[in-house]
Amino acid sequence: MLTNTLSVGQPKVGNQSNISVQSAEERRSKSNVQSVQQEMARSFPGFFRKEVRGKKRFGPYKRPQKSFLMVFFLLDQQYEKTPKGETELQLTLAGLGRRSLTITENMTHSELSEVLVNAYPKLAKICGGWLLHKCSGGGGQRKLTVIPPDPDGYNGQQLKTVSSNGKSTMYVVPLQEQIDTTPLPPDAREFEKMPKAQCALCSKMVPLQCLPVHIKHCKMEHVDLCISSDDSMEKSPDSPQEDNSTSIDTWKEELENSPDTESCASNINEVWTEKTAECPLCKKTFDSDVIEIHAANCGLRTAEYDDNFSDPINTLQSSGEILNWIGSKVDQTNTFSICISRNDIYNRGMQQWQRQKKSSPKGRLKVTFFGEAGVDSGALSKEFLTEMIAEIETRLFIAGVDKKGKNPVYCLNSLDRNYFRSAGEIMAVSLAQGGPPPVFLRAWCFQYLCSGDNDSIQVTTSDVTDLEFSLLIEKVNSTDDLSEFTDEILSCGYTGKVSADMKSNIIRAIVLHSTMRVVPMLDQLRKGLQLYDLQKVMEMHPDLCLPLFVPGEKDDRVDAGFILENCHPVFSDKGSVKYTKEVNVMNFFQDFLQEVEDCDGEAEQMTAGKVMQWMTGQRHKPILPSDQKDFNITVKFNHDCDTKHTVCFPTVSACTRTITFPTAHLKTLNEFKNIMEIAMKYGESFDNV
Repeated sequence: MLTNTLSVGQPKVGNQSNISVQSAEERRSKSNVQSVQQEMARSFPGFFRKEVRGKKRFGPYKRPQKSFLMVFFLLDQQYEKTPKGETELQLTLAGLGRRSLTITENMTHSELSEVLVNAYPKLAKICGGWLLHKCSGGGGQRKLTVIPPDPDGYNGQQLKTVSSNGKSTMYVVPLQEQIDTTPLPPDAREFEKMPKAQCALCSKMVPLQCLPVHIKHCKMEHVDLCISSDDSMEKSPDSPQEDNSTSIDTWKEELENSPDTESCASNINEVWTEKTAECPLCKKTFDSDVIEIHAANCGLRTAEYDDNFSDPINTLQSSGEILNWIGSKVDQTNTFSICISRNDIYNRGMQQWQRQKKSSPKGRLKVTFFGEAGVDSGALSKEFLTEMIAEIETRLFIAGVDKKGKNPVYCLNSLDRNYFRSAGEIMAVSLAQGGPPPVFLRAWCFQYLCSGDNDSIQVTTSDVTDLEFSLLIEKVNSTDDLSEFTDEILSCGYTGKVSADMKSNIIRAIVLHSTMRVVPMLDQLRKGLQLYDLQKVMEMHPDLCLPLFVPGEKDDRVDAGFILENCHPVFSDKGSVKYTKEVNVMNFFQDFLQEVEDCDGEAEQMTAGKVMQWMTGQRHKPILPSDQKDFNITVKFNHDCDTKHTVCFPTVSACTRTITFPTAHLKTLNEFKNIMEIAMKYGESFDNV
């Protein structure tokens, strides 16, 4: 049977047996491999099992995107403080103002810009860039502080942190352009998502935010409250009494054609008396349905333009109120720009201050230093005022032996250049815009600046600050033979007998000569203080202004304690390695400040005030009430810096009052002191934006 089934083309029997043996060996080897794989899969199912039986109970975890609601406010230009209520309404009518937008934590800068452009279409038209600002807590107008963006711009996580999870309002401020504030029509794109209501007078759909202003203007269009019935005899067609009464023209025709003229005239007078009334303020006749509204507006206009209203200066009761009042006199709509170098800042500053012809010091001061990329949002102007006040104190005033204030220097060259007047303007600007107060004048100089009266001056020998006259007074007091000092005494204006019996008169003449010859300098300084009506305030409230110009018994300079009390370090989690390094850095910072304070007063030594000026731009304690409330220094720590390079310096953002310490290079106190001294010596410019 076997031989019959084989065909001619098949191989021989010997070859077939060899093939069968090979196939059996292959099957045996495959079974061994499969058994090894099964054994490994049974022992290590997580590594060798290709498929998992049953359903996959858990899919890959995806963290949901957390979103939060944040309030944005688009301003038309740069402001130092939050806008007033009337300004907010004007911005709202122009499509700017307040918006509530939904922000996610992983939102990038480009996505945030797209959201803002959708909410504020006018923002897409500016090409000068914008930055976010925030304000501190409290009521009324509050100071705006810039929020520096991260290296990749603003992001959702940063906004969530700085706004306390969306609780603070973010102000969008254009940097180089001013957005148009012309009111938009009610159907503009900016008002699409706002709830609307219909005006009952014109039947237009108006956004609720703009409806009160629209109603007011709409009423004024339909009823003119300033036109009396004596000027216009025609009633408005919307008047409810028009259908039930005859017009004045009809009454006149009736009066002309009626045979009984007297009865007709009496009828007209009765009806006319019922429909009109006289305003008790302007004595004009108005329709009875609008007389009450007109009288209210007329009363407001009378109170507004009354020349006998009380002067608001009389209501000031403290130095803080005086600073707030002169601060409100600053013209925030205009800027007074100064562009100078740090070399010879006194002479260059005086020259540039006097050369400004297109602007006035009444505007907001804006300072730019040559070769520095910093944009003035408050820190640069404060540093300029700090340096200028210090230079003015050194070059235009001279101290006495008792160190209780200074007199003006008798320098006719500075008087001829109007430096004293410019100094007075700089003092006024410094007080109004958050700079240091000029607390270095002697009491008699301040009294003369307040009154301008020579008779009110009371001076003693301690008020003589000129070294030449101080030595002459000592010589006159120390000897009875005054013959050798006759020429010097006569040059002081003394015309009496030069003898020991007349010592008191001679000394009095020397004192008057030393002080009265600087009165022209004080007169010029007094003219400069007329800026913001400061001189008028000084004249009416000399006691309240005294602490701003005359040094007191208390030393109010910046010390280590003041800086550390206002430092707010951003620590890592307690117990972590980063937290330990951060605490050590703060301890080094405290030791460094206290050592600087102990060396204060020595020549060529840094002071605690200079350290604070390097961090914030100002060397003085805040004097404005708003600055006192919001003043703080944020301390951050950089743990990402590697140790491949030898040194890394702290970075400072003076506008936001923030300092960042590199922890990798601050392991000992000596390293900290060395790095801080080098950073303050060579890092005074504003190079970071």
